[in-house]
Amino acid sequence: MQKFLKSTILLLLLFTSLSARSLDDIKKSGEIIIAVYDNFPPYSFLENNKPKGIDVDLGLEIAKSLNVKVKWYFTGSDENLADDLRNTIWKGNLIHKTKADVMFRIPYDYDYMRMTDISTGQLETENVSIKGPYQSESWIIATHKKIIPKINTLAIFAYHKIGVEVDTLPDLHLSSFARGLFRNNIVHYTNFSKAINDFKLKKIDAIAGLKSQLEYLLEYHKNKDKYYLTDAIPQMKSKWDLATATSSNYKALSYYIDGIIQKAYEDKKIEKIFKKYHVEYVPPIAKSQ
Repeated sequence: MQKFLKSTILLLLLFTSLSARSLDDIKKSGEIIIAVYDNFPPYSFLENNKPKGIDVDLGLEIAKSLNVKVKWYFTGSDENLADDLRNTIWKGNLIHKTKADVMFRIPYDYDYMRMTDISTGQLETENVSIKGPYQSESWIIATHKKIIPKINTLAIFAYHKIGVEVDTLPDLHLSSFARGLFRNNIVHYTNFSKAINDFKLKKIDAIAGLKSQLEYLLEYHKNKDKYYLTDAIPQMKSKWDLATATSSNYKALSYYIDGIIQKAYEDKKIEKIFKKYHVEYVPPIAKSQ
């Protein structure tokens, strides 16, 4: 049913709007196309065939401010973020050619914004405008408190199994740490839900992942006596801000969304959205600078 609903949403998009649009065009059409990642709780997912999640709720705030309806564009993740931005924002999906007006969960990170495409030498973000930082996210490690009460060094995983999702930064960092010291104790998963399930069943002693996602999936708000969460992953860049992306052709839309998110931050609406999903809200680093 979830696949059917997603296909229906994409078909609706295909026959209504194929291009990212200006702020005025969005208002005239009475709808805004918002891209969020598919099956990615607590940020964006389907519950009883209805879009839910932190990014979904924040997207609804933007639509409400414009007095328009939302057409959700659930998208999978490609090999890298540059591909996601190309397929979703500035070039369009390879199959149905749809472009979103705005996309959530984009790194607001100066290192990333300066990255260039090896083949062309162009900035990976040249065709998009990234604004509206709304959250600080981080990679962390969760453990069973009775098994690993605290982590002072990653070397502890020479004696304990830890689960990671394949091809993520924690996977790369842990696999190469100390020349592969505990590589045999790293359990790789292509499905993060399976990793969470194995961790709950104590088939693995620890799991690395996104802080907000681990808090949500482990129901940490009512299981703090069972689980220990690190602040970050030792010896790895673990924290960054998340924001929105629009086509660089429509700067007015980008600045408008930035203003709406700033207001939602000041009014504590974003904090309330996180609280609704039982996830700790960590304000963007950019807001404190």
